[in-house]
Amino acid sequence: MTNELETAAGASAGGWLRWRRKQADIPPGTPCANCDTPLAGTYCHACGQLAEDFHKSIWKLGREALESFFHLDGRLARTLPRLILRPGRLTRDYVDGKRAFQVPPLRMFLVVLLLTFLVGQCTVGRQIEEWGIGDPAGIASQGARNTALAEIEADETLTEAERRAAISAVQSDWAGVARAVGEAREEELARSGQTLEENLSGQNAFEAWLGDRVRATQEEPRRFALLLGMWAQRVAILALPVSAMILTCLFFWRRDVFVFDHVIFSMHSLTFQLLLLTSVIPLAFWLGPWAWGLLWLSPVHLFIHMREAYRSNAVMTLVRMSALFILTNIAASFMLLLWLFLAFNEMRG
Repeated sequence: MTNELETAAGASAGGWLRWRRKQADIPPGTPCANCDTPLAGTYCHACGQLAEDFHKSIWKLGREALESFFHLDGRLARTLPRLILRPGRLTRDYVDGKRAFQVPPLRMFLVVLLLTFLVGQCTVGRQIEEWGIGDPAGIASQGARNTALAEIEADETLTEAERRAAISAVQSDWAGVARAVGEAREEELARSGQTLEENLSGQNAFEAWLGDRVRATQEEPRRFALLLGMWAQRVAILALPVSAMILTCLFFWRRDVFVFDHVIFSMHSLTFQLLLLTSVIPLAFWLGPWAWGLLWLSPVHLFIHMREAYRSNAVMTLVRMSALFILTNIAASFMLLLWLFLAFNEMRG
């Protein structure tokens, strides 16, 4: 996983573990150590400095550190139920300025996005182990692998380079596969009376770019998987501005709705969708494919959310949802291609 999303989500999650001091260490009336203004509360009303005496014993410092870390901000307990049950009201309250009781939408979105990637990677890794993915050619036992090697050795239709490539594949030696493929290419060029340098000079820039990265991907499949995971997190962030732009187009004639409203709606809606997906992935592991049926809650929640947040009737909400579904799928296709391109482009030989 990349450090960018982890850092952002970690900093955001820190806001949930927010400890508010009930009373000041320094009694009221004491001059502020920073500006000498008489103190009237926990913070100086003139400069904002905390009215705290830092000359404390190690035991008191340890007790306060533990208390501040484990004190969960009550806003989370008030925000999540409303996000699930009354999402439209939650968004309207934030847009209308009633924000003190809410977890900031961007903070919640980043933390849930990180949680989704963590759950997804753990679940996919476990599923790969169960399915035996990564075992070359689906060979699950040493005996079957030996049988496959014997069949390859006995196959007289294979050239020497092809045989070496097949053996390397069975042994999961992807670097050996790449070398064998390269040797096979050189043999083919030798039969045609052309050198490798002459062949490469005749290639255009795209073919050279593609061939270089294909070879690197074959030699380092694990690195390519890591790059896919890294760019998946970065590209996923684009879902937020893309969603806000689509909603802006769908409500362009509404003078009472602003881009800021669409951004808040998008953060709340995407947070719920990610929470739903994060819940379904492990449930599908234990309950089987039936758990994926819970994803039908996604359009239901979106309908309730959009209708109340934008104060529109049921028909117009369904029309906008249909348009949102079509445009989102088009945008998601481009984002998928962008994700694959960015990861593939970094696989230089």
